Amino acid sequence: MTPIYIDDNFGVYEIESDEDVEFYHSVQKRSVVKKCEGCGRQVKILPEYGYCDPCATKREQGWDF
Repeated sequence: MTPIYIDDNFGVYEIESDEDVEFYHSVQKRSVVKKCEGCGRQVKILPEYGYCDPCATKREQGWDF
């Protein structure tokens, strides 16, 4: 059974190789806790991001906050 990796940056990761796991851990190390500009929750995202994965997806689909 393949482990499931989930975070506030990209949601659920599709792990297909060791490089995918390394990428996940790299993203986790660089992420910081901050308030999402969409939902207002405290999330752990990359410093340059303003929105968590669910809110970023909604914005891409045309939702307005």
